[in-house]
Formats: sequence, C-alpha cells, structure tokens
Amino acid sequence: MKTTPSEIAAFIGGELQGPPDTAITGARPLPVAGPEDLAFLEKAANAAWTVNRPAGCLIAPKEARKALSGRAGAVIYVENSRHSFARVLEKFEKELNPLPAPGVHSSAVVAESAKLGAGAHVGPHAVIEAGADIGDGAVISAGCYIGAETRIGAGSRIYPNVTVRERCVIGRNVILHSGTVIGSDGYGYINVSGSHRKIPQVGRVIIEDDVEIGANSAVDRAALDATVIGAGSKLDNMVHIAHNVRIGKNCLIIAQAGIAGSVSVGDSAIIGGQAGISDHVTIGRNSVVMAKTGIMSDLGEGQVVFGHTGRPRLLAMKVEVLLSKLPEIYSTVQKLKKKML
Repeated sequence: MKTTPSEIAAFIGGELQGPPDTAITGARPLPVAGPEDLAFLEKAANAAWTVNRPAGCLIAPKEARKALSGRAGAVIYVENSRHSFARVLEKFEKELNPLPAPGVHSSAVVAESAKLGAGAHVGPHAVIEAGADIGDGAVISAGCYIGAETRIGAGSRIYPNVTVRERCVIGRNVILHSGTVIGSDGYGYINVSGSHRKIPQVGRVIIEDDVEIGANSAVDRAALDATVIGAGSKLDNMVHIAHNVRIGKNCLIIAQAGIAGSVSVGDSAIIGGQAGISDHVTIGRNSVVMAKTGIMSDLGEGQVVFGHTGRPRLLAMKVEVLLSKLPEIYSTVQKLKKKML
C-alpha cells in the first residue's frame, strides 16, 4: 500500500495544501500518526492542536483552513473529513485484503444443480446444496454451508464458517461475518399435556441488499412466512433475531441485543447493546432503544427510551438518580417516624 497526498486528494475530491508527493504507506489515529501515515481531523475547533502533529497527510474540514495554513505537512480540505477518510480506508482495505480469486476449491462440495455466477469464489470445505444460486462475484469462504435453494446475491461476502440454511434469500453486497447462522429454526413450541412439542418452522429468512451482520449472530427462519432484515441495516456481533421479526431499512442493532418473535422494527431505528424486546412489539421508525433496556410494549416514532422497563429517557434518568438516594431517604423517614411516635 503506497500513495501520495495528490492521489488521495484526487480520489476524494479535496483541496490539497502542502507537499503533493509525500509517501503515504498507512493510516493511523491522529495522536499517533507518523510521517508516512494518513490521519483525519474531525472538528475544526481542534485544528490548532494538530498544526505540529507529524502525520504525513491530514484530511481536515474546510473550516480548519485558516488554523492549519502554517502546517508543514500535507492537508486535504473536504466537506466531511470522517467520510472522506473512510473512503480512503475502503481503498486501502481492498489492497490489504483483496478478494479471493474466482473459482471452486478442490475440497469444496457443490451440488450439480447449484448455480455459480461469474467470478464467484467457493473456498475450502464449503458445501453448497442442491438448487442454491450464488450471484456474480460472491465469496463463499472456507467452511461455509449454503442450504438447498438458497440465493446469495451478487457481490456478497460470506466469511468462514457461516451457515445459511435452506430456502433463504441473501441480497446483493451483503456481509455475513464468521459464526453467523441464518435460517436456524425459530423458537416455536406448544404445550401438549405438559410436554413441549415443536411447531415446525417452514418459513425462510430474507436479508435485503447492503446488510452487514456481525460474528456469531443468529437470524431465525419464520414459522410460515419470512423473517426480514431491511436493506442497509447493520447488526453487530452476537445479535439474536427471532422468527417472524421484520427489521426496517437502515437500522442499527448493537451487540448482544435480543429481539423476540414477530417484532416489527421501523426504518432507521437503533437498538442498543444488550437490549431485550418482547414478542409482538412494534418499534416506531427513528426510535432509539438504549443499552440494556427492556421493551414490553409498542414504541411510537422517534422515541428514545432507557431502563429495564423502557421508560422515556429523561424519566428513566430521574428514576435512577432517586434510586441511588433510597438509603438516605429511608434514613430520613426512620428519623421522622421516631419523632412522630
């Protein structure tokens, strides 16, 4: 990986100040970036601190131009420095971690009726069952299992040891990280004479385009219809999505969150880490469920809730403050009782 400030500026459409030909071989956080590193400044208010930092190239907001005018190293001015930095990292990543070459490894098992698109890669010991359809340029890494009649969209990347069971649909440019299971049976049982009898789960999972799901997550198949993850949504590691859940578009679901069966989550909602959502609940679009919050009833659009019972955030904060004062309140009450008796 080697580039120059002038090449970076051309790539992100920024305005270059300073030496154009400095050798840039890496990217690091600004406090530790060296003479051959790319870094970024997010807020113009912090520009004065960065003037003498040794980073070889700095991506900065246009508002910082005056404060950084005397900087010796290269500066590239843009509208959104974080976004521009991320774009460069995407380019670096492709060089550092190139896609594996197209083709099927000799140890992979691919059913005769499975279809492989142009440029698709199937890694060592992967298994692709009958009727599966792998899109153009998709990557099925080592040890993956793709069930019968499952579809994997073009450009999707399935990292090692992922299981996508039968009849599931994975959209275009989806990323599934290692250990994830898509299409495991939903948790459905009926009590018959004191014994829990399994309700067959014969639905499927549909994951729409541009979704990313972190390591060791599980998305259960629906009992009859489909569990759906909407386009552009991002799930963190160790997230559980139960059967018949419908997640909207562009949602964020953070690590260890658990969403019970038949929940509906609106577009652009955020579910915090270790949050728990009870079954058959509706979460309105643009709502935020903060970390470790329990939800047992519907939330309207744009609500921000926190606490074990999902109270409105400000009320929940007040309750937490009062709980910390309970020993003091109890002592005061006891003193008052003694005076009154």
